[in-house]
Amino acid sequence: MQKKLCLLIGCSGLALVAVPALSAAAQDENGTASLVHVGLNPACGTVPGTDSGVVNVHLNAVQDLFKVNVSVHDALPNTTYVVDIRCQHQIGTLTTNGQGTGTAHVDLTASTSGPAPGPFYIDISVLGGGGGVGGYGDTFIAGPFNLG
Repeated sequence: MQKKLCLLIGCSGLALVAVPALSAAAQDENGTASLVHVGLNPACGTVPGTDSGVVNVHLNAVQDLFKVNVSVHDALPNTTYVVDIRCQHQIGTLTTNGQGTGTAHVDLTASTSGPAPGPFYIDISVLGGGGGVGGYGDTFIAGPFNLG
C-alpha cells in the first residue's frame, strides 16, 4: 500500500511540472516563408522574385523572445547584408561566403525590438549597394508573417 501511495504522489508531481510547460508552449508562435530575390530594394511590401532561401520566425510572448533565422543562397558572394523587419528597423546582419550562401540567427527582446503588431516581412539587403529605395541594393524578402 505504501508503494502505491508513493507512486501516486510521484505521478502527481510530474503532472504539476508538465502543466506549466504546456501553458508556456501555448504562447509560442512560429512562421516560415520563402526568401525571394527581388533585385534592387523596392518600396515597402513585396514583389515577385526567385526563391533563394528561407526565413523562420519564432515569438514567445511569455518569455518576451523574438527569433529570426535566415538562410540564403544565390546571393552576392562575400557580401554583408542588413537583416530588417521590413520597413520598420534593422535587427542584424548576414555575411555570405564565396558561393553566395549565408545564414543568420537573430535573438531579440520581443517587446522592444520585435515587429509592430500585424503582418510583417523580413528582408536582407545590401546597404549602399545600389539604386533601390533607401540606397539599398540587392534585396531578398520573406513573408508575410503574422504572429501574436
